[in-house]
Amino acid sequence: MAEPGKKFTILSFVGGGIRGLMSVTILKKLQTHFPDLVRRTDLIAGCSTGSIITSELVAGLPAAEIIEFFKHGEIKFYDNMDTDPDTPAYNIQDVYNSQHALHGDKLVSDLTRKVLFVTFNVGGLETSAEGVQTPIPWKPVMYTNMIPGHGNVSIAEAATSSGAMPGQLGSYMGNVDGAFFNHDPTVAAIALAVRAGHKLEDITAITIGTGMMHDWIASDTAQWGANQWMNGDANPFNSTPPFLMNQSKPGPILDMCLNGTSTELMPTLAGFLLGDRYVNINPRLPFFIPENTTYPQAIQLLQDKGERADTAHAEALIDAYWWNHLPDGPFEGESRNAAARR
Repeated sequence: MAEPGKKFTILSFVGGGIRGLMSVTILKKLQTHFPDLVRRTDLIAGCSTGSIITSELVAGLPAAEIIEFFKHGEIKFYDNMDTDPDTPAYNIQDVYNSQHALHGDKLVSDLTRKVLFVTFNVGGLETSAEGVQTPIPWKPVMYTNMIPGHGNVSIAEAATSSGAMPGQLGSYMGNVDGAFFNHDPTVAAIALAVRAGHKLEDITAITIGTGMMHDWIASDTAQWGANQWMNGDANPFNSTPPFLMNQSKPGPILDMCLNGTSTELMPTLAGFLLGDRYVNINPRLPFFIPENTTYPQAIQLLQDKGERADTAHAEALIDAYWWNHLPDGPFEGESRNAAARR
């Protein structure tokens, strides 16, 4: 049970592929004023590219080094795309190798810093020695050291699982991208803190997004059937792009299920729970930036948006709730050079 009145702080990073560059740029901006921010955070939560950021932070990499990783290692990775829609666009083993280079076989449960990686297990069939097949239902998964038994997986496996977006990458250990849990892990992180005995009034959270890209369906959907909802219907604004890489047509129903919850619902619910002790830093992007873009103009835009993000509310929270607070236990990890990875 948590000590009564003890503060509990959360940094949460959402999914978005290369747009994670903007997230880390925002973090670097915050660390300009509060260099000890990460060390003073109780729980770091991540989904997809946010889990990669979480993994790199607990390895001790500074934000500036992670920025360089996105600008070089990630771009090199995304520049080698397989365009066959019947195979993953990228090799997931490359992602795992990059994470293993940071952590080796170290388990999530071995970390002293509290972490959360979200993913989704697709289930399958289990065959007994007698040949009997039993279905294993799919389910959301939280890899964390805050619940006994949920951290018995390597950090590299947890981060890779969280980023295994279908179409972009193959599944990993039967897991796919944390987007199918939710792109934004903040509410799950708050729930973990409450489970650990912290009262809501003692919890503070900052979510760092990967860009607000407002979406809509310009066509009249009143008479849409399954084909239009699944395969899209062209509109003059092209505002519903294909969600999956190598997907030939937009799938509005998929965008509605995944994008809508992360950009709107989760920040709203987190705000309901924490009130003014919560802030979501998620600058609006002027156009859709795919998760695997490597265009220099888009990369520069992401950095510019991160550097110019309004962080005033977050800075006030850090000053009030982080700066006189240190989590229990040391913060492990040493800065390493990410340039040689991937």
